[in-house]
Amino acid sequence: MAALALLAAACSGDDDDDTVAGDPGAESGNGSDSGGGGGDGDLTISIADPTDGATVESGFQVEVDPSVDIGEPDTGLHHVHLYYDGNESDGEYDIVYSADEPWTVDRDLAPGEHTIEAFIANADHSLTDASDEVTVMVGEGAGGGDTNTTESDGGPYDY
Repeated sequence: MAALALLAAACSGDDDDDTVAGDPGAESGNGSDSGGGGGDGDLTISIADPTDGATVESGFQVEVDPSVDIGEPDTGLHHVHLYYDGNESDGEYDIVYSADEPWTVDRDLAPGEHTIEAFIANADHSLTDASDEVTVMVGEGAGGGDTNTTESDGGPYDY
């Protein structure tokens, strides 16, 4: 009876910290969840810059601080989707593959108030629950930039 209790305790304590629900690359043991923990609830992200309420000009940069390593989807790592003004459902977003370099926003955002929301996404582009949002004021000199819907050499993803 004691051996059965030990076996049950050992099985229930196996959280398999290398997997993330919905992450197709996680089971390959690539460490895609390093620093995060066992599931989407353990993932976090913050927008380090610009700060909430900041005034920015066209071509401003966004720095993200995710709790996991990020990279291109073919690596199996997570990446970050940036959405503007609550447009998560329209299929247009910017993709950030590296937290080491800021992302330059070259969308045509009119002068005025805009929201930026960052989500950690799985390699298959499905969103996790980890997100952060800031509101910025785009200055009068803004606008006129090209719309960058993903990375500089690609078009929009419609997932």
